[in-house]
Amino acid sequence: MNIIDRYIARTVLVSALLALLVVLSLEIVFDFLSETGDVGKGDYTLPLALLYTLLSAPYRAYQTFPFATLIGSLLGLGTLAARHELVVIRAAGVSVAGVARSAVIGGVVLAVLAFGLGEFVAPVAQRHAERLKADAVSQHVSKSDGSGFWARDGRRFIEVRQAPSRDRLEGVRVYEAGKDGGLESIMEAPLAEYRDGHWELSRSRTTHFTDHGVTTERSGPHRWETGLRPEVLDVVVVEPRRLPIFDLATYIDYLEANDLDSARYRLAFWIKIATPLAVVTMLVLTVPLVFGSQRRKGIGFQLFLGIVVGMAFYFSNRLINYTGLVYGLPPILSALGPPLLFLAAGIFGIRRLG
Repeated sequence: MNIIDRYIARTVLVSALLALLVVLSLEIVFDFLSETGDVGKGDYTLPLALLYTLLSAPYRAYQTFPFATLIGSLLGLGTLAARHELVVIRAAGVSVAGVARSAVIGGVVLAVLAFGLGEFVAPVAQRHAERLKADAVSQHVSKSDGSGFWARDGRRFIEVRQAPSRDRLEGVRVYEAGKDGGLESIMEAPLAEYRDGHWELSRSRTTHFTDHGVTTERSGPHRWETGLRPEVLDVVVVEPRRLPIFDLATYIDYLEANDLDSARYRLAFWIKIATPLAVVTMLVLTVPLVFGSQRRKGIGFQLFLGIVVGMAFYFSNRLINYTGLVYGLPPILSALGPPLLFLAAGIFGIRRLG
């Protein structure tokens, strides 16, 4: 990598990170204002609302990474164009494709940062944020409407009243069906905690239904064997799109092993893969936007074009994602289709400029 490559890549990288900081600051302000509506519920105070907002910030940053990259790189390359540095770079024998290559080097670094943020920082921070708020307002996060969630484990159907965290379940009830489809038993336990690689029930009561009548069995603390692992329960505590790829893969395997619909989670899985690609795509789109408008207007016009393109990408991406979910398109196509289409448009624009 020569000096010009490093200079362009560094310019794009710094500008994109500054744009991300500005966009994220606005997101934090609006999120905090939204959270103040819940202040006063239970023990949820203004400082806790601020802490919740700050813990949610990494996920917001991950969400806005492609858009911030587009705006930041437009400003960076636009500034180089305004100072006639791009003219000098072209005069030195660097083609438009060469400038794009240098910008993409910075884009790869940004894509790696986005991936790391979405996989290792945002899920952990968001999990803590949800637990913090749930404990404060005494309304535990659940998959449905606050009354708990249902899960399937082979012939067993599990009902959980509340899930304060992924390793603690309250109000557990397990319905086990027989081979003929009839109800065989109901097991009830007030508390289940995940310890040392398995679930531990505080105590339980099991009602058995047989041809000879109904019997009840009570047990003290004991081990509960189930495929419902804490990694699976992350989708109860945190929304699927906020989970890391490996946890999503675990839950997809669980759903498919129990013949349940996994399309929504496979879409979330592929969207996680598509986000770093979207970051690089935004960098590629920047180059024809800057060179194409260089002779007409200044940075303001380029920024306007960037916002239009960014909004077009965002809405088309969302539309294709959820249209594909409704009409049964393969999740990989729904998630990767928009970034690849915009990437192709960017490459076409670069080739036209020569």
